[in-house]
Amino acid sequence: MGIPVELRRLAIGSFLFLLVGISGTILLPYLVDDPGSAAALELTPQQARGRALYKREGCWYCHTQQVRSTEAHKGTVVRPGDIGAETIPADYAGQKPTFWGTERQGPDLSHTASRQSEVWQREHLKDPRSTSPGSIMPSFGHLPQDEIEALVAYLMTLK
Repeated sequence: MGIPVELRRLAIGSFLFLLVGISGTILLPYLVDDPGSAAALELTPQQARGRALYKREGCWYCHTQQVRSTEAHKGTVVRPGDIGAETIPADYAGQKPTFWGTERQGPDLSHTASRQSEVWQREHLKDPRSTSPGSIMPSFGHLPQDEIEALVAYLMTLK
């Protein structure tokens, strides 16, 4: 009784289709040497410390670092492109982990440095509602001043 020829052809075709899909989504990007974009930059020690604090304090749970054109007319995005070019994979070259956000309760932080000053960032970290009425972000005023400065230095790299 063996396996019908049609079923064998379907299984082989499905397997080949799966291999092509895996090659296109996993192997090819791995093999392509991507030098990164202008947005992918080396961080100073203070900025790297700020990035570590950003991770430690869980900022990435609520804030993404991606620009999506579909967010026009929501929050601080008035029209597509007003907070910078859409995010491309090369923007994250050398960043481990990548902060893409999980809950998306806060606004995207890509290009935040071109929208807000260091003074604003500092004040927002210490008392979020003083700069953004109605914000649900917790205060980070409990952090020592050097950690606040490191966080601000990192946020100012997001241009």
